Amino acid sequence: MSHQHYYQTLGQLLQVSDVERRTVVCGAHTGSEALFQNGTLVASLGSATDGWDSDEVLREQLSSPLEVVIFGGGHVGLELAHLCVRLGLRHTIVDDRVEFCNRERFGEATLLCLPFDEVFAQDRGWNRPIFIIVTRGHDHDRLCLEHCLAMNHRYLGMIGSRTKVAQTFAHLTDHGFSQAQLDTVHAPIGLKIGAVTASEIALSIMAEVVSSYRSGAQQVVRLDSALLALQAHNRHIAVRVIGKSGSAPAEVGFTLALFEDGSTAGTIGGGVVEALAIEEAKWMASDGSIVDHTTHFDLSAGEAASIGMVCGGKIEVLFQRR
Repeated sequence: MSHQHYYQTLGQLLQVSDVERRTVVCGAHTGSEALFQNGTLVASLGSATDGWDSDEVLREQLSSPLEVVIFGGGHVGLELAHLCVRLGLRHTIVDDRVEFCNRERFGEATLLCLPFDEVFAQDRGWNRPIFIIVTRGHDHDRLCLEHCLAMNHRYLGMIGSRTKVAQTFAHLTDHGFSQAQLDTVHAPIGLKIGAVTASEIALSIMAEVVSSYRSGAQQVVRLDSALLALQAHNRHIAVRVIGKSGSAPAEVGFTLALFEDGSTAGTIGGGVVEALAIEEAKWMASDGSIVDHTTHFDLSAGEAASIGMVCGGKIEVLFQRR
């Protein structure tokens, strides 16, 4: 499989669900990798054709970046946006009232100041978003919920009393939605913390959202869709963090790409170590005989001081020709 087809396949898979990536990190097939969805091999890249269950393979759960779409720019929507900023979550506000959907009110959000039905008339580029429905009226809530149920999402919640939720669900059942679909909706939304104020309600909602995307013990690697597109369409050296110990400023899965024109995209944590890794990637790019390999960077007290680092720990980096 070509590297272009491989990365395009990965991007398409992430629009539907999480993907498991298995990478050979030592031995003759170092750098080979494969994508698995629901335990089934979907795509592979490199010289390895089997052995994906061996001890020489790193397993990672891949997912798309988190994106929150908030329907309703009222008091609760505003407090939710504040929490999204603090949590570093990309977020979109949808409301049909300009006084509740403007740049002065929401300084860091993507704004869609449109009638709710028009929002769904075209593809907004949302990739399995977190949908939070907190509009000003039952009819708007029901319309948004109906459309959101038909889209891929990682979380879907709607505000309202149990009576309102029951009425909304009954309406959707009458219009062909199954009980299994309705069971995926968090409604009434939020954890039960006795919330009363808008700030408390937003806190209960975001606590439930965080609990949802943090569920499961396995660490998730969230891939940048823009970087994937660049990797798909350009030959490059991929630089990936595959191991970490201590307080090194990187996480397993962090990726940087060095392209043929010398430009880079992505990061493995910045600082001196990233600069050294880029130099090694340039060396690999200039010499076609250099195969995929791993390099260790020791940031323990003595080594860290010698290269100007204040943190400690160790990281292992994989260099792949793509």
